[in-house]
Amino acid sequence: MRAKKWIAASVVTLLVMSAGAFWLYGQDKSEYPAGYDALEAAPAAHKLVFENAFVRVLEIPYQPSGTTVPMHHHRWPGFFLSWDTGGKTPHIRFHYPDGRVEDVPSVVTPVHPGAWKVRWLGTDPMRSLEIVDDPAPPPSGPASDLRIEVKCRP
Repeated sequence: MRAKKWIAASVVTLLVMSAGAFWLYGQDKSEYPAGYDALEAAPAAHKLVFENAFVRVLEIPYQPSGTTVPMHHHRWPGFFLSWDTGGKTPHIRFHYPDGRVEDVPSVVTPVHPGAWKVRWLGTDPMRSLEIVDDPAPPPSGPASDLRIEVKCRP
């Protein structure tokens, strides 16, 4: 009876590990074509800060109103860190290869002392960004955001 429990536990463990590996490594590569990585396709909007086998840190500099960031992708999930002081958020339009447009209008939030805002980001398939309106960054904080990508095989 003890051997059967051990075998059952081993089978369940292998299934869970296999599912995890599939989730991590089983991305649809068609959404992440070569040559469109953010650093290659949109170098003005992405600066490499640090990279090793496990993580990649990108600096995302402030983009003024009227800027269009070329079509690109982010194949790894990660964290986005931005300096938040409240006020008006940027108005952005995401343009996708299939012609779809996602409009993210500006929102006004109460002004407050600066604080780091951390958001989890999944992967970002191909898209370009149109900065419709972006208020100038606050003088009390950095003019760039950081994207920390956790590398896994695409």
